[in-house]
Amino acid sequence: MKIGIIAEDDSDVMVIKELTRSLLQPRKIGFKRFVGNGCGKLRRKCHAWAETLVRQGCSWIVVVHDLDRYDEKELRAELNHAIANVRAKSTVVLIPRCMIEAWLLYDAEAVARAFNERKKPKLPYDPESLPDPKDYLEKLVNNEYDKQYLNTKHNELIARHININLLAKSRSFAPHPPFVLKILY
Repeated sequence: MKIGIIAEDDSDVMVIKELTRSLLQPRKIGFKRFVGNGCGKLRRKCHAWAETLVRQGCSWIVVVHDLDRYDEKELRAELNHAIANVRAKSTVVLIPRCMIEAWLLYDAEAVARAFNERKKPKLPYDPESLPDPKDYLEKLVNNEYDKQYLNTKHNELIARHININLLAKSRSFAPHPPFVLKILY
């Protein structure tokens, strides 16, 4: 079994892989990916990449695109249209509010563990309302732990420790668990 992931960058792929693995435990699954290195290329190539992933044996396709300043309804429609006829068993479009780092701010213990710290940081009540979650996380780590946050390294580590039950509060993450359940059954 393989899941194909189409995302803006490698750190987004790693976050989705870790969150998916935690939902599938103890079952193991393989992943293949395409990375747009930004949102423009992702949107242009989404359909072709999804078709390629299906040909490479990925029965399930996940597309991850940060909301940034886009209109969510229009962006979701565009991405769903791009993957509509790729003959995958199931597909899902995930659009984190603003950016995927908002998801990482739902679990203070996961943040602390990723930085090998005992002290849990105080996190915002609604991480998806932050205008720049990546910047917030960078400042939080610097202020709380006097360490440097690197999304390319730490996003995966935070995601690996995240409690999915806490992340369930995120409206933009909500489509992912039902998608993963389709893989299990």
